[in-house]
Amino acid sequence: MARSWANKLASPVAFWSQLSEKDYQVLNATPEYRALDYLGKLKVASNILTGSLTGKVLFSDQYNPSPNGQPRINPSGIINKWTGIGVAGKIYSLVGKQMGLPEQATIGRIGTKLIYGGAVGGFFDPPSGGGRVSTYAVTPNVMVQNRATTQRRHAQFRRNLNYVPVDSFDYSTGSAFR
Repeated sequence: MARSWANKLASPVAFWSQLSEKDYQVLNATPEYRALDYLGKLKVASNILTGSLTGKVLFSDQYNPSPNGQPRINPSGIINKWTGIGVAGKIYSLVGKQMGLPEQATIGRIGTKLIYGGAVGGFFDPPSGGGRVSTYAVTPNVMVQNRATTQRRHAQFRRNLNYVPVDSFDYSTGSAFR
């Protein structure tokens, strides 16, 4: 029964999650959205779906994911976590077929559906900041922070080598150990 549900829901869940993830990050931070009732949240969800795919929203009094009236098209969004999980499932399926691993056929079918759902959802996903998915601007800062942290730890370690608490030094033995 779980296999059946996973097989049926894999593609729609991947599609919706990828399509709406960035919108809900913005919406959940606003008190207006949190104060909406279930009908209001359903209107927002339908606006995310129709606005992302067509550029037009059904409920103009609610959130509009594409205020310029154009569909959100983002070819770089095709590569995302859902397509990655789907590719991993397909690899498991192919390797599992050769090695006789359990559930390889089911995982392969679910992987294919995750690839399709994630790719279509990612295609209509809003672009990342600057319109590109890159860690170029982040990587140097992380490297500098790591280098500074490492140097600080080494300096602290060197200071600790020479440190002997005043009350722990035993003059009779000439050692810090009693």
